Amino acid sequence: MKTKLKPGFNYIFGPVPSRRLGLSLGVDLMPHKTCSLNCVYCECGKTTHLTIKRKDYTPFDQIRKELDTVLSSRPRMDFLTFSGSGEPTLHSSIGEIIQYMKTDYPEYAVAVLTNGTMFHLPEVRKAVLQADVVIASFDAASDHVFQTINRPHPDLELHEMVKGLAALRKEFSNQLWMEIFIVPGHNDDQHEMEQIQRVMDIIKPYQIHINSLDRPGTEDWVKPVTPEVLKSIQACMHNVRTLNHSKHTVLPDVFSGDLMDLILSTVKRRPCTVEDILEITGADHNKINQHLDILLKNGEVVKKQMPRGTFFFRKQ
Repeated sequence: MKTKLKPGFNYIFGPVPSRRLGLSLGVDLMPHKTCSLNCVYCECGKTTHLTIKRKDYTPFDQIRKELDTVLSSRPRMDFLTFSGSGEPTLHSSIGEIIQYMKTDYPEYAVAVLTNGTMFHLPEVRKAVLQADVVIASFDAASDHVFQTINRPHPDLELHEMVKGLAALRKEFSNQLWMEIFIVPGHNDDQHEMEQIQRVMDIIKPYQIHINSLDRPGTEDWVKPVTPEVLKSIQACMHNVRTLNHSKHTVLPDVFSGDLMDLILSTVKRRPCTVEDILEITGADHNKINQHLDILLKNGEVVKKQMPRGTFFFRKQ
């Protein structure tokens, strides 16, 4: 069944073919770029509002209205995924939104992509308990590396983050996955990886994923990891899965609508190649290029050459 993702949606995007979650509809609760971290590798760009304040950053009734518009026809989908422009657990109604999803659309699994910084708060842990999967980032076990890579809000402390993630694992009956983003020269040496493994032994996640730069990051000096470094990391850690960046299966005709709007709503949240956009939209290759040319000329997007191809993304 073909469902139209209409122009003008503010809080949902995609669906996006995901390496881990299949066909995933993005739910973006946060204004760009509101986060508790300012990670050097973030594909959304530099954090412009560094905060740990929780509040209703976007209206729940509008989010629900957009989700109802898309999901009421029960389109083919695997996950509803909280991701996008900032840290979703900063939204004080995320628990209520998850409950609505699981009540009204139980056929879809719910995933929360988070930087993991807010789980020292019991109310945040409670808010995500109905999710099917929580994917939390953890890139550093030593404070100086945490400060260099993640550039946290000054009131965040690494040891409190670890305690919060360990507490979540005990309280959460579904799957907690941890993702470690490797920044060469900073968290890829044997000592730091052994320290990270010790933290993983405390948290005991269901899975551990190793990731590295594929799309343009915030800082130009962040580079992809070499295969040799990945092998050395795998040698000093266990229960690790390395995320590859191979092509997904093209999934056309799941969503249709205004192509320009679909492209812009996607690339403003995650850098994409033409091939990525083709997978998401199922649109004609030439039409995608035509729309991207217009967006480039209008200054709404910029492009950057990466090992996997030319990426188009939001102008900072």
